[in-house]
Amino acid sequence: MAQPHKGDRELTQSRLARPVYDEVKKRAKARGVSISQYIADVMALHVDRPDLVWIDIDQLPLSA
Repeated sequence: MAQPHKGDRELTQSRLARPVYDEVKKRAKARGVSISQYIADVMALHVDRPDLVWIDIDQLPLSA
């Protein structure tokens, strides 16, 4: 099944500390999204762009 077009995007790579990666992976899975989408949405909120968030904002707390 084709994915919806999400607009102009740039590939960004980062190396997360293993404990951070494990937590991000867990949170993404709990929300039923990819790690990439989860990180993109958290970063969009971090830079005050909730209009670019694809999953429910209430599911994206920036703190534990």
